[in-house]
Parts: sequence; C-alpha cells; structure tokens
Amino acid sequence: MTRTPSSVDFYEVLALPFAGTSSLTHSKHQIRLAYHKALLKHHPDKAGAIAKEDFTKTAASNTSNNDASSSPYTIDQIRTAYKTISDPVLRAEYDRSLRLDRAKAAEREKTAHVFHTGLEIVDLEDLACDETPNGDVWYRGCRCGDDRGFSVTEEDLEREVEHGEILIGCRGCSLWLKILFAVEGDDG
Repeated sequence: MTRTPSSVDFYEVLALPFAGTSSLTHSKHQIRLAYHKALLKHHPDKAGAIAKEDFTKTAASNTSNNDASSSPYTIDQIRTAYKTISDPVLRAEYDRSLRLDRAKAAEREKTAHVFHTGLEIVDLEDLACDETPNGDVWYRGCRCGDDRGFSVTEEDLEREVEHGEILIGCRGCSLWLKILFAVEGDDG
C-alpha cells in the first residue's frame, strides 16, 4: 500500500531542504541529482550499497539527516516528488500548501486540539542534556533509530513555561513526546 501524496513530504523524499520561499533556490541540476540519488537509495536491488555509503558519510559528518533508508519510499513517490519539485508552477503550489499545512498544524498544537500518534509522556529529567554556550539542549533517542530524535532547547522551554509541558515531534518519524517540566526559582 502506497502512502497518499499528502502524507509524504516531497522535499524529504528527495532529501532537499525546505525553508519556505528559500526552497525555490534549488536548481534543476540539484533537483535532478537528488532525484537520481533517491532512486538509487530506495531501489530494492541497490539500497544496501547506497545505505552503507550514506552510513559512512553520516558517521563522518555526525549528522543524521539521511534516515530515509529506515522508511524507504516507493519509486512512484520519488517520481511524483521529482515531477512536482522540478516544475516551477507545481512546486510553487506545493510549497504554498505545505506552508499552509504546517501553519495549521502549529495552530492546532497551540490550542492542544490535536491527536498525536505515538505520544509518550516523560519528565524533563528523563532526557539527556548537553550544555552549550548558546544554552542547554535536552534530547532523547527515538524508536525510529535517531539518537537525538526528540530535542528541546532552553528557549523552547521558556516559551512554554506557563504550561509546564511541551510537545516535541521526532525529527525522523511521526512519534511525539510530551515533556513535563517545572521552573525552579534560582535566588541564590
């Protein structure tokens, strides 16, 4: 069973970044290369060799943005993504609908009238923490295999301080984490 086009992010399928209007800066050559790479990466006969190559590149650069091999896309999904992203008119319409969908999802999340598949509730203390010069970052691995699938910054927590909880979606799959936290006074 193939996914419906609305459930697949075409930019994720082609491993191209989407950042609103800046997505229009992808050249035809970049899109074509991303298309061919996606075909090779998700081809049943070639996926093993490409996955090993991506793993070594990923390990060397310490990024985990190439997690698509854990949930392969079909050839039809890759072709549809390429046809949509490579056509300027279709891409503009798709970008508009993608921005609208994301805005609606953000609004639903603010009003908490949304059901999240795979929602798990944890305390902030259950997450690992990295102290950085830009502020602390808490993270937790996800079942999908992403070691930092759930990540929340000090700034994120400050925005939700009055609620004492924050919803974070995994960056690699559709699972969600509700993180409960309390602010302690530091009058020291």
